[in-house]
Amino acid sequence: MTQRWTLVLEALLVALGVFVIFTALGVGSGQRQTRTAAPEPVPLGIYRARAPHVLSALVLNSIQGAVSGAASTPPSELRPVSASGFRAPVAAYRAYSVGQLRLMEGRIARLEDALQANDRAGAQAAWRGAYSRYLRLGAVYLAGDVATLNQEINGNPGGLQGGAASPAFSGLHRIEYGLWGTAQPRSLLPWARKLATDVGKLRVALPQVSITPLEYATRAHEILEDAARDLLSGTDVPLSGEGVLGTYSGFEATKQIVHTLRALLGVREGVIGVVDTELAALEARFAALSSAHGGLLPTNTELSRRQSEQLDGALSGALEALAQVPGTLETEATPQIPPISKLDAKIDP
Repeated sequence: MTQRWTLVLEALLVALGVFVIFTALGVGSGQRQTRTAAPEPVPLGIYRARAPHVLSALVLNSIQGAVSGAASTPPSELRPVSASGFRAPVAAYRAYSVGQLRLMEGRIARLEDALQANDRAGAQAAWRGAYSRYLRLGAVYLAGDVATLNQEINGNPGGLQGGAASPAFSGLHRIEYGLWGTAQPRSLLPWARKLATDVGKLRVALPQVSITPLEYATRAHEILEDAARDLLSGTDVPLSGEGVLGTYSGFEATKQIVHTLRALLGVREGVIGVVDTELAALEARFAALSSAHGGLLPTNTELSRRQSEQLDGALSGALEALAQVPGTLETEATPQIPPISKLDAKIDP
């Protein structure tokens, strides 16, 4: 009997222990332990199928500002640059540009002499010099009468009625078409004289050209971007093929812009160091090309595939670095963009 009660007591103690454990875990209490649920990820889009199909919709969710309490866009850590800080850089670039036009006028005089002598090779060399100097004006935005002069000096025949045969086609590229075509060099002399007159007019007008801070900061990147699109592709130099020379001239213009902006960039997030490094790499690539081609920059068609790839790589690095300049030199605070609300878009059948 005693042994039986002992077994019963042990069983009751085990049952009591199990009850205590389950109670602590909340089992059988009618209550669930509360846990903080992880936030559900916001889907980028939800498709709601309806019948007929024209009632179906795609709900697009903005992920911007989805975090509770977060700003819609991260505020810039940089204070805006005063617009007055650009006065000295822009004035310096205007003076530089006027100097380039004076040098260009000297090259045009040589061009006229070579044309008069019917010296095609000499005229081509003088044309390269004049063209190179003109492309170093890359940061000067042209509008109004100055834009008309630019068209007269450096316009292509695209868009003109009659194309290259149009009487309105003049300037550097009109002479290019003749020198690398079948025209007698001496027949191009009137075009060279007109070119000299137009460049003289531009030199007088250039100091009054308006350049905004945004335009100036943006051109540091756009000059080389334009060169890659219009010059290395051969679009703007279809006969002479002097795209590498033109790109190098744009590089020289870019260096001048960076030089004038150095004081502003020097205290803005270390951008100037990255820009200097990439521009130095691009300059070294141009030097290597010149060395490999007898001291002259090659034409587009003279570039080997390897040389073209190397130039593209160095140019891409420079463009990536220069792309930081405009945002670094903002003259106004970046506006806060509000979150984009949900958008229901109907699906066409």
